[in-house]
Amino acid sequence: MAPPRLLLAALLLCSAAPARALIEQPPTLWQERFFWDALMTARDRLARQQSDPMMVPVMKAIAGQIAQQVANLGQIDQYVKSQADNLRFAYAQADPKPSLDTIRDNFATLTTGCDQVRQNLYYLTARQRLAQAQALPDPEMYQAALLILGQVQQLQLTLNSVYYDAVAVRGQVADNKWANDKFFTHAAEELMRSVVRVQDSVFSVYNAGYELAMRCR
Repeated sequence: MAPPRLLLAALLLCSAAPARALIEQPPTLWQERFFWDALMTARDRLARQQSDPMMVPVMKAIAGQIAQQVANLGQIDQYVKSQADNLRFAYAQADPKPSLDTIRDNFATLTTGCDQVRQNLYYLTARQRLAQAQALPDPEMYQAALLILGQVQQLQLTLNSVYYDAVAVRGQVADNKWANDKFFTHAAEELMRSVVRVQDSVFSVYNAGYELAMRCR
C-alpha cells in the first residue's frame, strides 16, 4: 500500500497550482486591477458604452482556467478509482489497519483537492461577474462565452464521474464496518461531502457564464 501514498503526495500541488495561476496570470479586466471606490458605478455605466479591450482575452483565459479545473477533477477521479482497488486489497488482509491508515491519508488529500477545485471555480465565477459589467453584443465575445460554457459542460461530466466513483468507494467502506475505526469512516464521509459540495460551484460558474453569454449575444 506504499504506492498510493506516494502517488497522492503530488495531488495537492497539482490541484493548488491553478489557484496561483488564477491570481498571477494575465490578462485581467480593469476592475480586477483596482479596489472598489466611489467611481465604480460610473465606470460600470461607461463600460456599457465602451468595453474593456481585454474582454475577449480575459474570457478565453477564463475558459482555459475552467479547462484546468476539468483536468484537476479528472486526476482526482483517477485517484478515487485507485482507492477502490486499495480498499479491496486492505479488506482481504487479516489485519487491514496499516493499509487503511494509508487510505485514510489519501482520502484527506483527495478532500483537500476537491475543496481547492471548488474555491477555484468560485474565483472564476467572480471573474465572470466582473466581465458581465463590460459585456456588449459582439460576435467574438459571444464565441468566447460559448467556449466557457463548453468547458463548464465538460466540468459537469467529469464531476459526475468523480461522484459515482466516490459513491462506490463509500459503499465499500459501509460494507466493511468490521475493519473501520471512526476516524477512517469520518475521512470517507468527508471525501463524499467534499465531492458533493463541488456541484454548487459548478452551478455558480455555469450561471455566471450563461448570463455573460446572453449579454454578448
